[in-house]
Amino acid sequence: MLRVSATYPNLPGSHFDGDDYVGRHAPFARGLLEPLGLRALRITIGTAALDGAPPPYWALSELIFDDRDSFDRAMGICGAALMGDAPRYTNVDPVLQISSLIDA
Repeated sequence: MLRVSATYPNLPGSHFDGDDYVGRHAPFARGLLEPLGLRALRITIGTAALDGAPPPYWALSELIFDDRDSFDRAMGICGAALMGDAPRYTNVDPVLQISSLIDA
């Protein structure tokens, strides 16, 4: 299984609307990507750093696909629509990482 993590750094001057991200963008993304192989979508909204300071990341999303080819095909079809929606909830570019899911 392939995991694609999208982290949204909490940079100076940045904003992130978690309610919009969870309530509107996530269902939009799920609707586009599930028919193209999305197996799961997990979202974590940052609340604080361990010391109580503001969170270092606004949010972390994990998109689970069977493999890289499935993800690449889905992004080829829907990537522009998904990224075009981002200004509605944030002014931060996500940092993307490809990972493998491993049961330990």
